[in-house]
Amino acid sequence: MITIERVETGRGRKEFAEFPNRLYKGEPLYIPAFYSDSLAAMNPSKHFAYEFCEARFYLAKKDGIVVGRIGAIINHKADEKWNTRQMRFWNVDFVNDMEISAALFKVVEEWAKERECTEIVGPLGFTDLDPEGMLVDGFDEEGIFCTYYNYPYYVDHLKALGYEKDADWVEYKLNLQEGEETAGTIERMAEFSGRVYKLHLKEMTSVKDIGNAAPDIVRLINLCYRDLYGTTDMDIAQGTEYFKSFQIILDYRTSAIVYNESGELVGFALSIPNISDAIKKSGGRLFPLGWFRILRKVKKNDEQIALLIGVHPDYQSKGVISLIINHMMKAFRRLGIRSCRCCPMLEENSKVLSLMNVVPSKPCRRRRSFIKHL
Repeated sequence: MITIERVETGRGRKEFAEFPNRLYKGEPLYIPAFYSDSLAAMNPSKHFAYEFCEARFYLAKKDGIVVGRIGAIINHKADEKWNTRQMRFWNVDFVNDMEISAALFKVVEEWAKERECTEIVGPLGFTDLDPEGMLVDGFDEEGIFCTYYNYPYYVDHLKALGYEKDADWVEYKLNLQEGEETAGTIERMAEFSGRVYKLHLKEMTSVKDIGNAAPDIVRLINLCYRDLYGTTDMDIAQGTEYFKSFQIILDYRTSAIVYNESGELVGFALSIPNISDAIKKSGGRLFPLGWFRILRKVKKNDEQIALLIGVHPDYQSKGVISLIINHMMKAFRRLGIRSCRCCPMLEENSKVLSLMNVVPSKPCRRRRSFIKHL
């Protein structure tokens, strides 16, 4: 017999956070989420998003054993911005049993109707900085820790339950060893843009320099991402705290911050080491050895992750991106970085996707947000 339980206790939160590790045990391409982050996301006293979101989390059990999970979120800021009445589903995992997936989505749809929502979308988190999108292609490709992994049968279940495509993201992998022939051209473009438009890169000697620029970066993110699918403006203080949570792994050497002659931030790119292997070995837990493995990977690695990039709309045709790419490519070569993985990019975001033509790259995975109208 299948039962659905709402998560309301510490024990329930632990069962919810631990279920994917059991479901994907032995799956080499699965990378667990940070266990502490998973717990915090279910605790209103530990997550800033509850200031503008409502959320519930559910477990599916069969004969007392957890066989599925799902989160449900109403983001009031997003509804106000996009003039919608949506409920988001998030952190959904289940064994390959249609009865179980149907029961999970049924309870979310019932709450959505109770709250007068007109559609269900997801997987989407509290904000667009959370992992989002269900993997629909590239199941045999290695992922990165800031994205979801799911079995192929998830997609079949969603379709059978009446969900259809709403938006797609594409992930690229850049082969930096094959891009050296373009380095001279990029450098000349960067020099020209810097001279003509009076742009300069901030010299950074530690990750604190990124932290000091965090408020300006958050403002620019709000401006650059305002028209992209599912986005909401970040509060400056909250966004700054978000960056602080990444501070220990942000790589100032391979990140770039560009200012104009007036000292206004006009572009940035943030890069981190690919610490996925370290997280996998520690099962997503930071203690007792998780931090040690992560810090060791930060110090020595040959693959980076392009975490975030943004260019002020007024400067998108003024070569800011050439300064950013030139700086990052030089840093990658200097540090012996052989490849770079890009976080998911919306397939409709042609300006960012065009950057994939600068160095040899290939799309490696595709993920999707689904929608169902109620």
